[in-house]
Amino acid sequence: MEEIIARGAESIILKTERWNRIFVLKWRQSKPYLFRDIDSQLRKTRTSRECKMLSVARALGVSTPAVYAVDLDDYTILMDYIEGSQFKQIANSLPKNQLKKFCSEFGTSIALLHQGDVVHGDPTTSNVIIDSKSKLWLVDFGLSEMNATVEMKGVDLHLIHRALETTHWDLQECMLEATIKGYSDTIGEEAKDALARMEEIRERGRYH
Repeated sequence: MEEIIARGAESIILKTERWNRIFVLKWRQSKPYLFRDIDSQLRKTRTSRECKMLSVARALGVSTPAVYAVDLDDYTILMDYIEGSQFKQIANSLPKNQLKKFCSEFGTSIALLHQGDVVHGDPTTSNVIIDSKSKLWLVDFGLSEMNATVEMKGVDLHLIHRALETTHWDLQECMLEATIKGYSDTIGEEAKDALARMEEIRERGRYH
């Protein structure tokens, strides 16, 4: 039994049953506009990197799905199925205090990554899952990177800001404030450089 539960620009997410348990199978499909060898190498590299980065993030204290198997020839990762909803889908229906709580936890998760010099690469509310016990999970580490610079951390924060502007425009101020507070409370003084870089990046965007 396999059921498609999401389609992204890069991958298809399937719900599957193995060993009498439900898992997620993430499969990176080919891009027909790329040369076959380049396409294959890109899919292998991103599959391998995501598998590694999920484990790195968990070691840093971030809640991510555990990986059970990876097949670089088939470009697939078998991982935990998180029963829940995308934060993006439920944000508008949440009471204000709960919305702020989840945003603060989102900021904390990003801060834990940044403390370990890791960036998520695509930190949007689409890649945050809230489970049935109100636990927050970060998913989709296909664009994440290690050895992150202040610039890379600033870009991560800028992507959050931009995602809130475009996806949650009516709640963006409340959500951004709570996210930044969670981030700053977790990372302390280190937050200043990354937040200042985020503002620099936003200013650059206004003049280009």
